[in-house]
Amino acid sequence: MIYIFISILLFSLNNVLWKQNLENTPVSSLIAYRAFFTTILALLYILFFTDTGNVTHYEFAKITAGSISGVLGLFCMLTALKHISLQWIGIYNLVGVIFTALYLMIFENFDFEESAIGILTICIGFGFFIFTNTKNSMQIKGKQHMLLLCMTIFFTVVSLVHWKNLLSEVPPIVIIANQELIVLITGLFITLKTVSMPSIRNIVKTKFSQVLLMSLVVIGAFSASLLGLKITDPLVSGLLFLANPLVTILFSAYFFKEKVTLKNWIAIAIICLGAFLLQIKIF
Repeated sequence: MIYIFISILLFSLNNVLWKQNLENTPVSSLIAYRAFFTTILALLYILFFTDTGNVTHYEFAKITAGSISGVLGLFCMLTALKHISLQWIGIYNLVGVIFTALYLMIFENFDFEESAIGILTICIGFGFFIFTNTKNSMQIKGKQHMLLLCMTIFFTVVSLVHWKNLLSEVPPIVIIANQELIVLITGLFITLKTVSMPSIRNIVKTKFSQVLLMSLVVIGAFSASLLGLKITDPLVSGLLFLANPLVTILFSAYFFKEKVTLKNWIAIAIICLGAFLLQIKIF
């Protein structure tokens, strides 16, 4: 369980670092810069310490499919995060439990009736959170809601695909390297098309230490998350990972002085209750 606790803290810290560094920096260039370091670190680890002989072409294709979904989710998240409170990321991560349940109902013959209470509870909490933030600084536009919804779907897909890959004994570092390489290629392509060379050189010079820290944090978060998912009982890991959005919300209040009202806490508690009930029924 220690791996999951570490990954929860690191992923929440990663969200904070993204929010801090996105200001006045194009999304694609920051993504590409961070992915450059994480890709190099992951590939070096594979080169010297990892045997990849048991990774088949089919498994590599599955890993790549999951990584592409992860890239799409990351772009959606960061595009929205430039304009919204970090609390919304935590809320939508909690709502993401519904999409995991829907997958299990459709593809794994999971009983819908057993999960209906949990889904309904999450929807009530989510609706209450939106209603209580329609006339304050937490209010967001429909475009941001769509980006966060897409983010949630893409991140759900990547977690399910990579979970299947881990069950096939694919080394976690291979998954990390694959995903970060695709992030690098995508981010670099968009950056070269949309950002001027003087701006790119300025970002490389001024953001070096911040991006290097982000790279180390995300490598640690991915590694701990995949190791925890591989060796921990699914029920335990699923319930513990519910703490990740809550830590993100707490970090948003601490680092960015974003107020969490009593009504917000009530809404968050209702969503957490629904997610808890749903996780128990899923596993």
